[in-house]
Amino acid sequence: MILIFFIFFLTGSFVASERFKFDNYTLYKILPKDSSDFVILQELYENDRRFDFWDDPIPTAEYLNVVAAPHDKIDLENILIQNNVAFITTIQNIQEAIDRQTVKKYTRNNVRSMQWDAYYELEEIYAWIDDLAKTYPDIVTTEVAGTSYEGREIKGLKISHGPGRRIVFIESGIHAREWITPATVCYITIQLLTSNDPETRAAARDFDWYIFPVTNPDGYVWTHTDFRLWRKNRKPVGTEFGIDLNRNWNSNWLVKGSSTNPSSNNYAGLGPFSEPETRTLSTYITAIGNKIDIYLSMHSSGQLLLVPFGNTTQPLANYYDVVNIGRRAMGALSVRYGTEYTTGNIAEAIYHATGSSADWVKEFLDVPLVYIYELRDRGTFGHLLPPDQILPTSEETMDSIIDLIHQAKRFGYMNSGNGLKLSFLTPLLLFVVKSVV
Repeated sequence: MILIFFIFFLTGSFVASERFKFDNYTLYKILPKDSSDFVILQELYENDRRFDFWDDPIPTAEYLNVVAAPHDKIDLENILIQNNVAFITTIQNIQEAIDRQTVKKYTRNNVRSMQWDAYYELEEIYAWIDDLAKTYPDIVTTEVAGTSYEGREIKGLKISHGPGRRIVFIESGIHAREWITPATVCYITIQLLTSNDPETRAAARDFDWYIFPVTNPDGYVWTHTDFRLWRKNRKPVGTEFGIDLNRNWNSNWLVKGSSTNPSSNNYAGLGPFSEPETRTLSTYITAIGNKIDIYLSMHSSGQLLLVPFGNTTQPLANYYDVVNIGRRAMGALSVRYGTEYTTGNIAEAIYHATGSSADWVKEFLDVPLVYIYELRDRGTFGHLLPPDQILPTSEETMDSIIDLIHQAKRFGYMNSGNGLKLSFLTPLLLFVVKSVV
């Protein structure tokens, strides 16, 4: 949800010899109250590259997260004060927030050693996936859905209790800095294998689950080794680096909410599916597409449940069913911790954005139920969610997924565990969980 990072280091041309330090960089939560505020913020967003917008300034936005470098903070505050735009400081020193994001090592051959109070690097997640296949050989198999620009596998797993089942497909981590999404997906995975909850066990048994925690492996590695707030992949483009993989899918590519500027965080690439990550992943999904009932694409942040499409606010396809099912499931999500989510179309709930995996799945695979989660929070930490929020975020998300299946069945969907389909439905359901974002 960022336009362009700061000129000095947040452009795509950033190359580090050591990990970049965000000492005294500040995260602001800006609270626009009327159209005049949005005019000011839109002007900053489009024309002042010193400030890193984590959200687009659109009239429906309740808040915007914006990062400023130490030498630019006074200028940003003065602009906001002079124009009577309200704001609060949520993170005074971003580096301190990064330092508090505990990263642990996974203990090989002990799948229970993966914990939910810390984040994990890519090799640790992949080792855990391998060990799950060894620990549950009759249920779990490893899967490779594609490759990255730097040659890394897009590795995941399949959980299956037997042949003939429909598929739930989960992908996350397409935006590298959104660490809460792979963490949540790993929690969902272990619950499907170990939970004693009857509804969770039924969901695990009744469907084949294809789960890919990190679909942008190069970018995710880069956030751990060099630059915590990196979003794109790591493909060089001239003197710049990176393509926004969630603007690179062949669905209304480059129509709205993306850029032709390689230094932009929303740079859509040279063409649809120009990137090996999106090209190979889409091929993999297509090969099993006629068996998919559910697809989850995880993002953060904003506490939103989104549905396609990103190019229009018109209620296309089965919009009303999808939104009604989603709103009920978000009610279930709120029970445990009181966390409130907003449900709506991508374009109406956040901003116009095309070329996403969700829109492509809906448009080209004709999946009846497509959802995008934007996980916690709402403007306090954003992409820097503290480790003590990993477990509650994961638990409430799991609650909502189980209820989403339940509500979908009530509406006449998801009753295809035996491979049959209703005459008025296609046999697919996708969940897509964010930051699109």
